Amino acid sequence: MNQTRSSVFFSYAFRPFFLFAGAYAVLALVLWIAGFHGLRWPGAPAAITSLWHAREMALGFCGAVVAGFLLTAVATWTGRQPLRGLWLMVLVASWLLGRLAAMVGGGLPKPWLAAADLAFPVLLAVLAGREILGGASRRNYGIAAMTWVLAALTLLYHLGEAGVLRGGEQLATSLMVHLLAALIAVVGGRVIPLFTANWLRMRGDSRLPLPQPRLDQAAIGLIVAAGAADGIAPGTALAGVLCIVAGSVNLWRLVGWRGSAILANPLLWSLHLAYACMAAGYLLLGAAALGLPLPRTAVLHLLTVGGVSGMILAMMTRVSLGHTGRPLAVVRPIAFGYALLAVAAVLRSFGPALPGPYMAMIDSAALLWVAAFAIFLVVYTPILTRPRIDQK
Repeated sequence: MNQTRSSVFFSYAFRPFFLFAGAYAVLALVLWIAGFHGLRWPGAPAAITSLWHAREMALGFCGAVVAGFLLTAVATWTGRQPLRGLWLMVLVASWLLGRLAAMVGGGLPKPWLAAADLAFPVLLAVLAGREILGGASRRNYGIAAMTWVLAALTLLYHLGEAGVLRGGEQLATSLMVHLLAALIAVVGGRVIPLFTANWLRMRGDSRLPLPQPRLDQAAIGLIVAAGAADGIAPGTALAGVLCIVAGSVNLWRLVGWRGSAILANPLLWSLHLAYACMAAGYLLLGAAALGLPLPRTAVLHLLTVGGVSGMILAMMTRVSLGHTGRPLAVVRPIAFGYALLAVAAVLRSFGPALPGPYMAMIDSAALLWVAAFAIFLVVYTPILTRPRIDQK
């Protein structure tokens, strides 16, 4: 990469973080499935557990996307210059350090691994807080606080792994998932109706999504409450009821965004579909807690794969187009990728209830996931590494 290409690559946070997130989505899933089948690689952790998988998906994959999106959006929110250059390189390096420690640091002392893993979320929280507070963006103070919660949960994970806090790893990974869902409820609740309204106006449709601030507040608050209950006391009646209420209210919120009117636009239906999967994921989590004969770990993937990851793929594709001066329209392979990820979510969530070997369902879901993000990499690597086409 020559100097010009390098300066472009580190001009906005979405460029390196979206590219590396897409690559890690493929690599981490391949390694997880390999570990699930008993295979090992040099430097691998002693045990490739579901908690390792959950942490690397939440902190490694999703954390990179959060950094790329947040540090790009905050420039718009505050009017400040975007984070670029040296500090962006340092943040990317801290993320890479954590991922290397997770993948090939199996022989290192646990305190070293913890320090390597903590560097990224702590630095992200510091930089995001500096930008949001420095720009007096009061509306986004809560988002700045969420980055510190992510750092705290990473610390909790390693305290649990070290035996200092029993069960800390399980609690941390569960709460990370719900933290990401809360972030989607906040940000998705802003951008999905906005993007939908913009497209409907372009088509001359005056029936736009209407602001519903009380419903928005209730939907976000219920995600937080249900997430806390499910993280702290999974499988309890309280967690089950709260998850069902949270899922129902968020589905009701989604109905008001006129999803049925945007089915011709993949950039929009992918956002609506992901939000629907998130809400349905909470419904299933609640139903499982109250007796639905499906494992919690299976139905959780409707929330994580269909909801969180579906929203990530949809937002990465849209943000990358908008911030590089390209038309807001995806090529057919990307729309196909959206569909592959949705099918992966269904297979992984309902595999135990489908005919056929359960392990085959997991492998098939993983293959579809890898294919979806491989398509993203093929199509978007040139977009993320080259200058804006409008030369701005």
